[in-house]
Amino acid sequence: MPLKFYYSPMSSADVTRAVIAELEHGQSEPLAETVNVKITEGEAKTETFLSKVNPNGLVPVIVHDGVTIWESAAITIYLGETFGVDRKVEGVRTPLFPEAGTLRGEAMKWIVWPNLHLAAHTLPLHDGQPPEIKALESRSRADITKSLCVLNGALEGRDYLLGSEYTLADTHVWSFVGYMTMCKFELSKTPNVEAWFKRVSSRPQLKALK
Repeated sequence: MPLKFYYSPMSSADVTRAVIAELEHGQSEPLAETVNVKITEGEAKTETFLSKVNPNGLVPVIVHDGVTIWESAAITIYLGETFGVDRKVEGVRTPLFPEAGTLRGEAMKWIVWPNLHLAAHTLPLHDGQPPEIKALESRSRADITKSLCVLNGALEGRDYLLGSEYTLADTHVWSFVGYMTMCKFELSKTPNVEAWFKRVSSRPQLKALK
């Protein structure tokens, strides 16, 4: 059964869109059938969507071999394990996810990390907030700045999160850091993150998503 991907633009489903783009790059067939969900029109809150796709009323969601998976980190890990380890381009093995072992553990660590340490603090980061939550916004920005410094330290002396080889862990974290730049965070204060972000952003399959 083909993979089905429930997607809405300008949502956390953009993370999964980037991961699928990486896996599809160089392949003769698309990996997934994309189902566009009009969140602003309430399509994610319909009885059908809630009962058959995601009871949380959110995207991203994938359905593969009759099994439904939601939460972007879980989806990235599943896609990596299922399609990324033995991936080939023109007969040449070009993995995007580590085999089972310590490197896979490190990849999973970084895939979960931005969901907890970046996304969890982004809700207040919008202009025009009422005065009573300005303090919350300030605290959220401080938490994100601290997390970007953690990422900066992890990238010291490395081209990518796991070392010299690019993996879907980079794709996943890159998508969240991109949102941070939209929230006016200056990556120049974390030079390792800035260099890594430019390196990942230059990949043609990710540039094509813009």
